[in-house]
Amino acid sequence: MDTREKQSELYKKLGIHPGIEPGSPLPGNPASPKSGMGCLVKLILIVLLVILVLVGIFYLYPLATPDKIRGDIIDCALVGQKDGSNRLWILTDGSFNYISTTKSPGHYSSGRKCKSCKAWLYEYDPLGGKVVRRIKIPYRDIIIRTSMFYNGDKIWHVADAYHLDEPKIQNFDVLTGTMVEDTAGFISRHPMLAAGIVKAWYDEKKDLITLDTKDGRTGLIYSLQEQKLYPSYSLYYDEQRKDLSEKEKFLFCAQGGQETRKLLYRVKAVHRELIWNESGFQHNCDQFAKKILHRDGTVEAKQMADTVFLRGIIYHQDKDGAIVIHLNQIDKKADRIMTCIDRDGRTKWTVPQSDMFQKMQINEDKGYHSTFGGTENKIKVIRSGNLVVLMLEGAGIMGFDYANGKKLFTID
Repeated sequence: MDTREKQSELYKKLGIHPGIEPGSPLPGNPASPKSGMGCLVKLILIVLLVILVLVGIFYLYPLATPDKIRGDIIDCALVGQKDGSNRLWILTDGSFNYISTTKSPGHYSSGRKCKSCKAWLYEYDPLGGKVVRRIKIPYRDIIIRTSMFYNGDKIWHVADAYHLDEPKIQNFDVLTGTMVEDTAGFISRHPMLAAGIVKAWYDEKKDLITLDTKDGRTGLIYSLQEQKLYPSYSLYYDEQRKDLSEKEKFLFCAQGGQETRKLLYRVKAVHRELIWNESGFQHNCDQFAKKILHRDGTVEAKQMADTVFLRGIIYHQDKDGAIVIHLNQIDKKADRIMTCIDRDGRTKWTVPQSDMFQKMQINEDKGYHSTFGGTENKIKVIRSGNLVVLMLEGAGIMGFDYANGKKLFTID
């Protein structure tokens, strides 16, 4: 036996294979159990790391930062305080939302789902930058068609039904944050709702809640101002037309019937004549010029300056004036402008697009959610005392000084 053969025999006895690292699998043989255990340990460590990160994001970080508003902003309300300051109530979607895709032979579906589904209701001191209280509102599915508003003594939360969630109608005490009434309590006060409700939707412009019931009643109307339930909108409307008190209201009308060019008027009339003729006034400014005599008196209308507001919308009005948002041009790309007009038609201040949310810009090349129609209903403007709040759903909230339009804070 020559030297090479003797060396080979010695290697075999010692379990040494030239050219192969100790512990590596032999050529043609599967990986060793030790190597498989190493991969499993790595996988377990990665999973544990992901769990720790999620725990940190959803549990530890919130505990460490109690004054932070979390979740996509859905709605807000202002509540004036006795000392003249304001508290901002904010409703957010605090769920962990994700896109779920299901594939099978001949079938494909994709949709939004949530884990830890919930809404947060915050009471917030905007000038002090402090969360006063936080209320958890449990959900079982994703949050859609949800509103929150203040009606003078309570904060209301109204949510429509969706998949696993039934409709919600809840209200909270503004002083203590405690729930005053839940859905069952609201139903118990109205015999027409005894079978239960399957739909609840708040109309901010009309300040009404529309309801459908499990026993087939549809389009019931709850008036928050009157705290009264009507069997239909027509019956509610008929009741409103009995109101002979004089009202004053700011209205936009279409100049020459052109809906993109709006003129602002302050209108005074008996309430039932105002609601009866409001639609006609808005579609053509010539209706104001006629000063039509009605059985309950003349509709008085005064034009507020000569400004033409391109695609203007009145987002807030009160006895002191109106706050409108309009465009700088009619085009695929345009900026929004917020303008405050006093009751005599003078411009108090304007806020340019650069001082508002960038997502309020019109850019039709980016798709529907960047068009005028895709964003107009996501904007909300409210005022209490010297504070004006601008909200863009899903983006954030800004506060402005009513006296001069100066920006006071931003929450995003």
